[in-house]
Amino acid sequence: MLKTVAVLPSLATLCNLLCGLGAIYVCMLSVHAAGSDLYRETLGSARLNNLFPTFLAIAAYLLVVAMFFDGIDGRLARLTRKTSEFGAQLDSLADIVSFGVAPAVLVLCIAHPGNVVELSNLERIYWRAEWVMAATFVCCAALRLARFNVENVADEAAHMGFRGLPTPGAACAVIGLVILHQDLLKDLAPVGTSQLVARLIPPFTMLLGLLMVSRFRYAHLINTLLRGRRSFRQVVALLIVLLVGLVVQFQLTIALAAAVYALSGPVGAIFRRLRGTHEAPTGAIVVNTTEQSTITSSAARDKAAGQ
Repeated sequence: MLKTVAVLPSLATLCNLLCGLGAIYVCMLSVHAAGSDLYRETLGSARLNNLFPTFLAIAAYLLVVAMFFDGIDGRLARLTRKTSEFGAQLDSLADIVSFGVAPAVLVLCIAHPGNVVELSNLERIYWRAEWVMAATFVCCAALRLARFNVENVADEAAHMGFRGLPTPGAACAVIGLVILHQDLLKDLAPVGTSQLVARLIPPFTMLLGLLMVSRFRYAHLINTLLRGRRSFRQVVALLIVLLVGLVVQFQLTIALAAAVYALSGPVGAIFRRLRGTHEAPTGAIVVNTTEQSTITSSAARDKAAGQ
């Protein structure tokens, strides 16, 4: 019987879920508007309109907020010492909506913002193919989350990498492309390439779904970058690159960073194959012997303190 539930981490996870629901609802508003919301000012502010030019852009940014809550719920659970199997399962349920269903709906809406009944026979066939691509992404996201729950190691020290593209990483790649497309929509529409670019997003989305269920190795960005010590030059260089990218072209920086991370798994595998480096065993990322002994002794102390 479940008797107690951690409040703060669960609230963060539920906020993640609600952001996913909000993104789906805004996508429905975009379909209802048939894409006519492009030149409508957001909340009467030109500055907000540049950031949120369309309903789909608003939906994409809602999923960015969902990623923020997804990133802090685990940290909150560890800070409050309320980690539990309930929180892990609740997190996966929220992720399948925010990073599985919502990005797929976003892709379908951006591919065909108007009435699909008015499509020609050839366009209708490709629209059905796009639906299959989006459905593949959702199914792979569900499989990826289920596999992670089975293979997950409770100790955070083992979470320096993943097998297969993480679901938030795949969703971020989709969101980055959508945000960039909506930002460039005014420039692409006059030359007639807006719809062509939008039609290329569903195949890329299906590729991301297949990468989620692959065995390619991906780094855990937060643990890799923030854990441990870095040289002063590395910190300064990282901050300069990040600030310049976000200030000069915010949307392009997000799209490029997410796409590079999504493709880092297969590209890294190719480089390791060329160098003759063997892959580590599948499952949790292995830590070295010294780290493992430290983890074991720390876990023993925590267990003794708990008893």
